[in-house]
Amino acid sequence: MEIAYASSDEERREVRDFLAKHIDDIAETAVPAPSMDYAFKPLVPLIRGEDGQIVAAALTCRALLAGSAVITGRAEQMFGTALDRHSELDLLAVAEGARGDGLGTRLVHDLESKLAAQGVRVWFGNVTAGNDVERLRAFYSRLGFTVLADGQPLPPLLGRQWAPPLTEEPVFVFYKKLARQS
Repeated sequence: MEIAYASSDEERREVRDFLAKHIDDIAETAVPAPSMDYAFKPLVPLIRGEDGQIVAAALTCRALLAGSAVITGRAEQMFGTALDRHSELDLLAVAEGARGDGLGTRLVHDLESKLAAQGVRVWFGNVTAGNDVERLRAFYSRLGFTVLADGQPLPPLLGRQWAPPLTEEPVFVFYKKLARQS
């Protein structure tokens, strides 16, 4: 099973629908349309099963606040050089029947490589209640992320405090400093 990247409106809707089946309460606009790529710089990997259906997908992009700053023309003023040096792992899901086959790990490794090649230095995300919190804590730890204690906020990264606007308080947050690629 190959990793592909959703780049068309149709593929992005398909990924959004897949993620919505596996993650409660994601917004209709959770996966940015290609017309918004300039603002959010998303990477939307997916893996299809033999039947052609998506069995794993993810979304990493600029933090919502940073993407909004691009749209309003305030990105440089608000973020300076940190704008393109961060990415938020916003969504990741693997179909129940495909869990344990390493698909989530493959997506994370592929994303990490692409982000590092793009110059991203810090990758972060969070896990909210209603998810398999302990399994996800172990998953991110195993993949080299620093997993913070429940309720602990992200430390300043890239000289900025990252406190994304949240609809739900996370149980825990995680981050990883990415190695520079030569």
